[in-house]
Amino acid sequence: MSKYAWYTRVTDAAHRLTVLTLVGGTIYMAGGLVYTMHKTGTKYEQQVTQKAAEAEAEKIQ
Repeated sequence: MSKYAWYTRVTDAAHRLTVLTLVGGTIYMAGGLVYTMHKTGTKYEQQVTQKAAEAEAEKIQ
């Protein structure tokens, strides 16, 4: 196995760190986006069903 020059090892480490940071950050942000969309959708669904139930109750009276 041949030894690489020190600057090749440094650049390789910097590249790996950059890639892992970008991939990790992307996964983290995507997870946050999915969580926010799920919470917002659930809240909206509750509002719509509550308004529909109120309208139906008003219609009956």
